Amino acid sequence: MDQLRIKDLEIFAFHGLFPSEKELGQKFVISASLSYDMTKAATELDLESSIHYGELCQQWTAWFQENTEDLIETVSYKLVERTFETYPIVQEIELELKKPWAPVHLPLETCSVTIHRRKQRAFIALGSNMGDKRGNLKQALEKISARGIRILKESSVITTEPWGGVEQENFANQVIEVETWLPAPILLETLLSIESEMGRVREVHWGPRLIDLDLLFVEDQVIYNDNLILPHPYIAERLFVLESLQEIAPHFIHPVLGQSIRHLYQELKK
Repeated sequence: MDQLRIKDLEIFAFHGLFPSEKELGQKFVISASLSYDMTKAATELDLESSIHYGELCQQWTAWFQENTEDLIETVSYKLVERTFETYPIVQEIELELKKPWAPVHLPLETCSVTIHRRKQRAFIALGSNMGDKRGNLKQALEKISARGIRILKESSVITTEPWGGVEQENFANQVIEVETWLPAPILLETLLSIESEMGRVREVHWGPRLIDLDLLFVEDQVIYNDNLILPHPYIAERLFVLESLQEIAPHFIHPVLGQSIRHLYQELKK
């Protein structure tokens, strides 16, 4: 993809773990590559499809100096976050932050951290069978958007019977497609924190729930560990999930089963 590169932008600021760093300040140096499609900017003089690199450098300087942080990892992460928020056309960022005056007291040219993030598409299933079910789904969508996760598509809200054998009310369910630069484990943590904020209490496995947010897919990633399994292991067994998925992404290929959502839905309906 096309890239805008900025090299060695020098900023004086007051970040650091030691009190002297926060009192005296020091020089920091930023280099970054921003990936986005430049076709319209190049061929149609479309300024909305371009980034004013002078303004960007001014923004980075202002953001960098408005607070103090203990770690350069923190300030680097926040720069990446705010750049994605401010410039939706950016699809990928690699940012290096150098600290040439680091208090190491040994021969050293510089130390630095590099943060690399890329926007990805993911699918999330939402469900609720307590209280105002549709209102709960709407509130969850608002909280997802407030976290900087861009909602691309929403399926219809459908009413479904409980899955898992526990006696309870019917559910309101839907699936959304989102765009996010958050890595899959952090995206999952974000969804769990939204559940907690909304008051979900996990008492009965597959029991009633105020809100349920399941991470189904993150592009074609396959992950298996104690904290996260991707794709979600029950997608091909849950008709209500496939029904909503096939409404908004019928041709998406399940990265493990190698079959389209439409095919999986039709097979499970038989």
